[in-house]
Formats: sequence, structure tokens, C-alpha cells
Amino acid sequence: MSEKESITTEQVTVRRSPKFLAFMIAGIILGIVAALILTFSLPNDSEFTLTQIFGFMLLITGTLGGTLGLVFALIADRYYSRHVTQATAEHIEVTKK
Repeated sequence: MSEKESITTEQVTVRRSPKFLAFMIAGIILGIVAALILTFSLPNDSEFTLTQIFGFMLLITGTLGGTLGLVFALIADRYYSRHVTQATAEHIEVTKK
């Protein structure tokens, strides 16, 4: 069997992009840590238990942390979109006959 190989060369744009899910998860984890700190650092003068207070704080800080993580990812994406480079790519196609 003989193989036929064709090579095409073209210019491509290379751009870095952040992983949005990783930024959101990091923000949520920071929100969980903030909820733990706030739960045990504030005085408990209410009718709620520490578990309930932690749940309320977790809803608030987890949501805020995830949102801030995504906002930070958008800012990073805007920054990296200005730093694009051009590269030469070769596409090699092999066909068997």
C-alpha cells in the first residue's frame, strides 16, 4: 500500500484563556472558608444554632465567592485577549491507497 501525504500551512491565532469553572470553584471554596470564619467569630446571641448560622453564611458567602471568581476570570480573559500571537501551523493529511 502506498501512502499519499499532503501538507498545508496556514497562519493561526494563539490566545490563552482561563478555565472559568476552576475560578468559580476556587471562589466557592474561599466562600466556604469565609463562612466558617464568620460563623465562629461572631457572637451567637440569636435563637439559631451554629449549624443554621453556618448554613445561612454558606449560602451568602458561597454565592458571592463563586460570582467574584467568575468576575475575576472575565477580567483575566479580557487581559489575555489583548495578548494574542500569530503562529504558523502545518496540517499533515495522510491517505492510504
